[in-house]
Amino acid sequence: MPSPIAHAVSGYAIAKGLEPAKGYRRWRLALYAVFVAIAADFDFLPQIILGIDTHRGVTHSLGFAIVFSLAIGALANRYTAFKGFNYLRLCTLVLLVYGSHLVLDFFTQGGSGIPIFWPISNERFYSAVSLFPAVHHSNGLFDSIHLLFISFELTYTVLVLWGLSQWRTYKQHRKRSASRME
Repeated sequence: MPSPIAHAVSGYAIAKGLEPAKGYRRWRLALYAVFVAIAADFDFLPQIILGIDTHRGVTHSLGFAIVFSLAIGALANRYTAFKGFNYLRLCTLVLLVYGSHLVLDFFTQGGSGIPIFWPISNERFYSAVSLFPAVHHSNGLFDSIHLLFISFELTYTVLVLWGLSQWRTYKQHRKRSASRME
């Protein structure tokens, strides 16, 4: 399963790729996106507190993602100053960033899948094509089997951040070209 690092990098890249040019503190958007991107995995808390396995449960569904997006979008719209983002745009951003978590988990090797269509169905789905290697927690933290996982995560992080830089360069070039034509 992707680590919080992969989820955070994906959320950060989406938020930075969609951000308006200026008018607010960018570090706020980055922190906001990182929190939203890893929020689905806070379902491990009941397991720690109560011993109930809830990981990759309801929080890994589109239904929860939509409700979460509406609630977090409303809170962010009311209590923060994301200039350039209205409520609908904030909700869309939250849904895209939160949804990135679901997509990454969907393409993970092993596990029981995710209940993507909850509350309509509790059936779990996973991709036949795995893009992320499985993590073997039972082997301990410092087992050599984790080198594959760590290597993949580092490669993924570098590629996503490189892609983000290319996207931002493209946007700046397009903006400059448009201003020259005026």
